[in-house]
Amino acid sequence: MEWWEAPGVEGREAFDEEIVYLNSLAESLSPPRWAILVRDLMPRWGFEPCSHRFFHGLEQVMAMIGAGRPGPRFGGCGDVPLEIHLALQDLGEEFLAWAEGKEARKVGNWLGPISPAKGEAVRALGEALCAFGHGWVATDAVLESWSEKAKYPLTKSLLDGEEAPLPRLLRHACCYNVLVNVERVARALGKEKTPEVFVCGEALRELPTLAPERLAQLAVILEALPRWLRSRPAKDGVHAHIYALLGPHDKVREWLVASLYKTLKLWQRHLDGLLGKTRRLPSLI
Repeated sequence: MEWWEAPGVEGREAFDEEIVYLNSLAESLSPPRWAILVRDLMPRWGFEPCSHRFFHGLEQVMAMIGAGRPGPRFGGCGDVPLEIHLALQDLGEEFLAWAEGKEARKVGNWLGPISPAKGEAVRALGEALCAFGHGWVATDAVLESWSEKAKYPLTKSLLDGEEAPLPRLLRHACCYNVLVNVERVARALGKEKTPEVFVCGEALRELPTLAPERLAQLAVILEALPRWLRSRPAKDGVHAHIYALLGPHDKVREWLVASLYKTLKLWQRHLDGLLGKTRRLPSLI
């Protein structure tokens, strides 16, 4: 991982004293290959707190540090868990049932009474959601087909262009709020309005409302890592679990934990900027 792959670091000129310290530490240590590989799996653009499994991936990285070997890591861009695939498939089938005039209690509450324009748009939505699990070739084929045959402006507004609501939603199905976005789309279609979806930075701005537990979990990890680095006793059982993941102290693990702490500090600073907050976190130096 290069530091400019992290939020708030645009290039070498943006390196602060902590990054300079970590780089000099790496040069003096000459870390083994496993440690370099683990460092390259740490949070960066492409492994972000908006991902469904960001915290699963973060726990995997901490476990890799403790085990002294790299491994698979969840939570990257494009990582859509099975439970989300199941939910999208179920919703897609419900949308199609509603468009055919069948009972679809959940989505029916979002969509209201059927109309020709709504029926067409909802069929496009349902088919796209059902195609999603088959991969991007199948999904794009459905989107392109509907773009060509759509009769109503409502359907066209849902589909036309890469930044149209439905392609954008599906392209960012790895985002923790994808099911909320599906509901937003449905409720807007129910009013025959062009939907909005919120992804990436917009999704991060919604964390306090939609997933405050994610912010709390990040805060706990940011508190535990510097305590581990300073060999302070675990504050509680959660900290003890994190300590157990990180393993025993040695120079290589200390460099990795310090690097992980710095990447998370950069993400916390990015989040604070989005949320209009400021905070001070312990320095590495």
